[in-house]
Amino acid sequence: MRVLVTGGAGYIGNYIVEELLDAGHHVRVLDSMLWGDDALEPFEDDENLEIREGDIRHIEDLSYAMDDRDAVVHMAGIVGDPACGVNEQATQSVNVEATKSLVEVAKLHDIDRLVFASTCSVYGASELMELNEGSYLNPLSLYAESKIDSEEIILHETQDQFADNDITTTILRLGTIFGWSRRMRFDLVVNILTAKAVLEGDIPVYGGEQYRPLVHVHDAARAFAAVLDADEEKVDHQIFNVGDNDLNYQIKKVGRIVEENVEGAEVRFVEHKEDERTYRVSFDKINHILGWEAEYDIADGVQEIKEWMEEEEITDYSQKEMRNSEYPYM
Repeated sequence: MRVLVTGGAGYIGNYIVEELLDAGHHVRVLDSMLWGDDALEPFEDDENLEIREGDIRHIEDLSYAMDDRDAVVHMAGIVGDPACGVNEQATQSVNVEATKSLVEVAKLHDIDRLVFASTCSVYGASELMELNEGSYLNPLSLYAESKIDSEEIILHETQDQFADNDITTTILRLGTIFGWSRRMRFDLVVNILTAKAVLEGDIPVYGGEQYRPLVHVHDAARAFAAVLDADEEKVDHQIFNVGDNDLNYQIKKVGRIVEENVEGAEVRFVEHKEDERTYRVSFDKINHILGWEAEYDIADGVQEIKEWMEEEEITDYSQKEMRNSEYPYM
């Protein structure tokens, strides 16, 4: 398959590129390279990889990148609540308006498949035991709202009973990502707690009662590859939560797991206004329909980050290139 990956140089995107190349697909990346292209360096000599710098807000960049493609994996966007709050106008432009353009260009280029990266943050806050793909959406942030808007655009605009060019469309709602990546992020809960534990011996947990569904960055990438490899009838206009039922954790438990895996570090509970977002998510659908299962747990992620920090002598987790909210989005 000839696949376009928008945002392919990003935290998750570079893993998706790796998965697709390993599966024998031809991959083209379209990325603004806001954080550079170092994450793709291990694959730059692969004859099945093309790397193009461009902006998903520009029609000409999208059209050029989609030429001769069979499928699009749409990862590019402003990711996370803090980053989306930096410039609300930019968030609307990048996360919503660009999605509209991407769908229209995909139709013009007769793209067969489109896989979109959404988020379990769309569930917001719920007292229900486990939320599934049909549960009520309760977004509590601009980031989550922008993902819901994009989901609706993609699902509605790619299905027309009178058209001959319907696109097989799949939405993947990702749990909270963790783990080491070639484009590292320290603005994610497991990652930042691990960094603080390694460098300071301190694991500050604010509140801690709130639940999050967690998933390793490599496992998230495997889900995108699984969708592209699946029969169309299984994934067409479907939504899948991506994560593991056993990785629905309260933040205080995450802190304890970090403590258990970083010698000498201790959890410190801080009285703090509880984060309003709390949700436990069911991942039965992706497991039953696609046979996808998570391979990594939190301890795996903590260990790999710890080892990488020690090997690379990382002494600063506040570097702006490792935090999405540190960049001015124009």
